[in-house]
Amino acid sequence: MAAYPVSDAGVVSSDQLVLRAAVAAYLGRYRGQTRLHTNSDLRIFLRWCEEQSLEPLAAVRTDVERYVRWLQDIRRFQPSTVSRRLSIVVGFYRVCVIDGLLSHSPADYVRRPPVPAESPTPRAWSSAVRGADHHRPAVDQPERLRPGRTRPLFWTHVAPDGEVRLDMTSRLALGVATRTV
Repeated sequence: MAAYPVSDAGVVSSDQLVLRAAVAAYLGRYRGQTRLHTNSDLRIFLRWCEEQSLEPLAAVRTDVERYVRWLQDIRRFQPSTVSRRLSIVVGFYRVCVIDGLLSHSPADYVRRPPVPAESPTPRAWSSAVRGADHHRPAVDQPERLRPGRTRPLFWTHVAPDGEVRLDMTSRLALGVATRTV
């Protein structure tokens, strides 16, 4: 009987299995469009690691900083995009620490690029919606209704195309008691 060589194309190393499990654990925190966008941003980091011949779970702070510089200098992304993609990497490593895969996150002390105030980030959108004098309480407002003392009724999401969407289910998902009339 002739022996046939087994192709190792379908064989996955244990390091790759651990990485896949870590990615699945991180992406499992998200649903819908958020999960798709998070997956896309994380894949960019993982692809960069592969091009650098770097194991993502063996990365150190300087590797994550090199990734940020690559996003800024080579890919020439805007600071808000670099900050968002770095947030994905930070969150991924945070989950790896929580799950016990890493003793500490290599992205803990990586600086985020400064994002200009006119950038279309959710923070900038919310301050534009509130108005310029949102920090000054109105004279005729009772104490309990002044800005900064109330919780948001609904959370907003800014889509990549700049469209603002309301998340009407966030109060229920956060466990906040709702009152029906």
